Amino acid sequence: MSKSFGELELELRACDKDLTVLHSIEMNLNPVGEGDMDPTALRSLDLVGSFHSALRRKEDQTDRYLAAIRNPDIQILGHPRGRIYNYRSGLRADWETVFQEATRLDKAVEIDAYPDRQDLNLSLLKIAKRCGTRISMGTDAHHPWQFEFIDLALVAALVARIPPERIVNFMPLTELRAWVENVRRAEARRRHGSGKRRLR
Repeated sequence: MSKSFGELELELRACDKDLTVLHSIEMNLNPVGEGDMDPTALRSLDLVGSFHSALRRKEDQTDRYLAAIRNPDIQILGHPRGRIYNYRSGLRADWETVFQEATRLDKAVEIDAYPDRQDLNLSLLKIAKRCGTRISMGTDAHHPWQFEFIDLALVAALVARIPPERIVNFMPLTELRAWVENVRRAEARRRHGSGKRRLR
């Protein structure tokens, strides 16, 4: 019988008392980039936002991606295209524009290493590299043994020549927390500034 994630976390903590387990959630983003959770519930998390609805649209989705990246409650956009091999081709967008906006806001996009997804793929990773976008690697694991899928993300990052310093997973803990805090502060400043402009 396979172990639950909670059981695995307890075992890891027992083996290494210096281990830090970071908590995040894959919040659904609707077609206009809004999350489906109360922002106050998200402040203690390192948050991943992902599309889970309207994933078969054929028309260009650039505006949808820009809205998602500009969502103040996320730092990482998970499995961006919503692609599933031999089942769903994924959403289309002007990826150069999407990645440039992610870079401008210092947000990351994910390599989802689940074998059926491999999203972002190599061609999009090369565009992300050219734009200087931060990259996050995840497994989309639904069972602990699926953490081994991370090898596929590592290979993709290596082949695309993503610099290690641009990969969220390689950041020291203090640097990772500082990045999340900086992104949140920048988003708070933007919200405050846009509020002032509306009052005028």
